[in-house]
Amino acid sequence: MRTRTTAVTAALLLATLTACSTEDAPMDQAAAVMCEQFVKERLKSPGTAEFPSGWDSDYAQTTVLSDTKPWKYEVTGVVDSQNAFGATVRSNYTCTVSTKDNSAWTLDDMQLTSR
Repeated sequence: MRTRTTAVTAALLLATLTACSTEDAPMDQAAAVMCEQFVKERLKSPGTAEFPSGWDSDYAQTTVLSDTKPWKYEVTGVVDSQNAFGATVRSNYTCTVSTKDNSAWTLDDMQLTSR
């Protein structure tokens, strides 16, 4: 149930972020939100995941790789979460995502490494 709630929340946030755009292209934040969801899916304890400082450029950065369909973005950032032993660890991630219609996102590549 929690996974479904998270997915619905992410979809609503994504719809809100992209609805404000004046162009057909999704906004950089939409790609970052989707990458956060993909990162959470790979963590040992996704419920403990914290992405520091929201959209603070010290912790996350989004790069447009293609500004035409299919749109492609690379998001780099950090996430704090508990490992299998219950200790909180910081991990770096690089996530490449793409979308053709701004409603279905594809994870093209993911690198997640603990510090």
